[in-house]
Amino acid sequence: MARRTNGLYRLHRGEGEAWDGVGGSRLNRGMQRGAKSVGRGAPYGGDLKHSRPELRRLVARFLPVAGLCDRVGPVWCSPLQVRAGQVLVVERHVAGIRLADLLAQGVPHVHNLERRHWILAGLVAVNGVVCHGDRRLHEGDVVQIHADLAAARPARVKPNERAATSADDLPVLYEDDHLLVVGKPAGLTTVPDRSGTERGVHGLLAALRPDADLRIVHRLDRDTSGCLLLAKGLAAARHCDRAFQDGLVAKTYVALVHGVPAADTFAIDGWLGPDRRRPGKVVASPTEQPGFKAAHTDVQRRVGFARHALLALRPTTGRSHQLRVHLQSVGHPIVGDRDYGGDDLYLSAIKPGYKLRRGVDEKPLQKRMFLHAERLEFASMDGAPVDVTMPLPDDLAVALRPLERD
Repeated sequence: MARRTNGLYRLHRGEGEAWDGVGGSRLNRGMQRGAKSVGRGAPYGGDLKHSRPELRRLVARFLPVAGLCDRVGPVWCSPLQVRAGQVLVVERHVAGIRLADLLAQGVPHVHNLERRHWILAGLVAVNGVVCHGDRRLHEGDVVQIHADLAAARPARVKPNERAATSADDLPVLYEDDHLLVVGKPAGLTTVPDRSGTERGVHGLLAALRPDADLRIVHRLDRDTSGCLLLAKGLAAARHCDRAFQDGLVAKTYVALVHGVPAADTFAIDGWLGPDRRRPGKVVASPTEQPGFKAAHTDVQRRVGFARHALLALRPTTGRSHQLRVHLQSVGHPIVGDRDYGGDDLYLSAIKPGYKLRRGVDEKPLQKRMFLHAERLEFASMDGAPVDVTMPLPDDLAVALRPLERD
């Protein structure tokens, strides 16, 4: 079957079809005859040059004969399933891509060192010729992988890209007899989602402290990391509720935003309410409206960069999506917050003269919204002041470094 992703046709071996080597497979013999039949004169094992329509006719003509696919077309799909034997055909808009980069796009689930080994071991062929080193590819080049993908070493999953699945993913930042503060990772909901498929932090509480009757007393958005306060038992939960209502809990967030505010410190006031055009989202209004609630955020500019700024945010109210909507309303959306006007952060927009490798899509420096709950200040049930901080997670700290060097 032929599938197209990232500009590459992926041609999977059909069931029961065995390949007998680069030069002897029925695919290669068909492509050799096909190259001559389209009038280009170069055999499949040579430097095959043809236009995309000719390539499509060629592949559509001979791959069904070889039992490799039942149709050819621009079919967008999910990541490839692990199978043995795969062919990648380079299209025009990725011409010039290097072989190693093409393999990274074609089989992203395989470890980078494994893909390098394929090239050095002669398990990758371009137009029927075995390659023992990286090379630049051209439009119409056909790359065959003769490695057992099922036995390949899988790609390493970075810790910040792995979903939290156990209580070990919730580091304890503070604990006493009544209260607990944990560090919530990004990508984890605070409470179960509406579908019930994700347990969130709530689903991990029993394993975190089996005998403590932990209760959630405030929330963080899924993509927001940082300090999350939990109560041990009903009495502690009521104590926290009163503290939040009376404004006795000070919360500090860190956000990277687009643009640089003119003032070092300023306040944002606005009425927040449901967005009728986008269910689940929030809009801001300068005046009071039915169903809207007043919201206030104090802002301090920590660092100003050329086109971005790192801000400290201190909300005195706790409205849904308050920080995100407030910052959008003053023209400084949070980096990576696509729901409220934020764009991703790219190195090409920061580093002058940055050149991306041909045929490779640039990846953003951050993989989520740049918002982190850095600090919680509150009083324990016996009146003692408590101050808990959590530094920026590695993924946000790494994304910030190019701006600091700019």
